[in-house]
Amino acid sequence: MQQVIIVTGPAGAGKSSVAAALCERFDRMVHIEVDTLRHMVRAGYRHPWIEGDAQATEQRLLATRNAAAIARECVALRYAVVIDDVAQSSVAAQYREALAGIDAHVHFVTLLPSLEVSLARDTDRSASIPDRVRALHAEFSAEAAAGELPGIVLDTSNDPDAALTADRVQDAVGQGVALFMEP
Repeated sequence: MQQVIIVTGPAGAGKSSVAAALCERFDRMVHIEVDTLRHMVRAGYRHPWIEGDAQATEQRLLATRNAAAIARECVALRYAVVIDDVAQSSVAAQYREALAGIDAHVHFVTLLPSLEVSLARDTDRSASIPDRVRALHAEFSAEAAAGELPGIVLDTSNDPDAALTADRVQDAVGQGVALFMEP
C-alpha cells in the first residue's frame, strides 16, 4: 500500500529539502510542493497568510484540494507521495476532508526547529521573509504546545542535514507515530 506523507512546519523548517531527501529513497514517489500550486493563480493571487481576506482563504483551500487531488491520482497509479506545505491545524482539517477515502495511509509530520535555525535557513533564500518566519514559528510553536497538531512534531534544530531529518521522518512513519488517516 502506498503512503502519503504531509511534511509541514514554518518557513525555514526545511520542508522542501526533507521532502526531496525522502523522494530520493524510493522508486516511485512524487513531491507535491503546495507553494507551486498556490502560485499557479496568476490573476488575483493572495498570500495565504492574509487574515480576513476571503480570496486568500479560498486560494488556501484550492491549494489544499489540488494537492489532495494530485495525491489521489498518484496513489491510484502506485506512487507514494510527500506533500510539502505550511499546514497548521486548520489546514490539517482541510487535508482530512480532501483526502477522505484515499487508499493510502496518510502521515502528518511537523518540522519545528528553533526560531534561530529557521531564521538562519531563511537568510539563505532568494526571497527572505524574516517577519513571516517569526509569525509562523510562533503559530506552530503554540499549536504544538497545545497538542493541536496531528501526527508528530520533530524538533530538527540539531539535525545536521535534510538526510538525517528524512531518516527521522521515515522512522516516525514506519513506527506509525505520525499516522494521520487510515484508508
